[in-house]
Amino acid sequence: MAYKKEKREQQEIAEERIIRLLELAGAEAMSGDREAASRHVKLARAVGMRYNVRLPREFRGRYCKACSSYFTPENSKRRMNSKEKRLEVACGKCGRVMKFRYG
Repeated sequence: MAYKKEKREQQEIAEERIIRLLELAGAEAMSGDREAASRHVKLARAVGMRYNVRLPREFRGRYCKACSSYFTPENSKRRMNSKEKRLEVACGKCGRVMKFRYG
């Protein structure tokens, strides 16, 4: 029982760290330092994988899953595909297209 409690406490701390790192990534990306933003995203993903914690839903579509660059209006293209009811986001760094359903 003590092991499960300790593991859950570690996961809660990891969730807090992930949220903080992704907030920092957003702030760095908006200030213009894309390399620092990318580094924060990579660290957040590494913490999530290490402690088996999913990233919060509100942050999942804000970075490229292939190259870990944080999306800003300058380095990504967004378009709505109304036929298939999805948002398509193309990364400006690596070119990968990510698709998010809506509706």
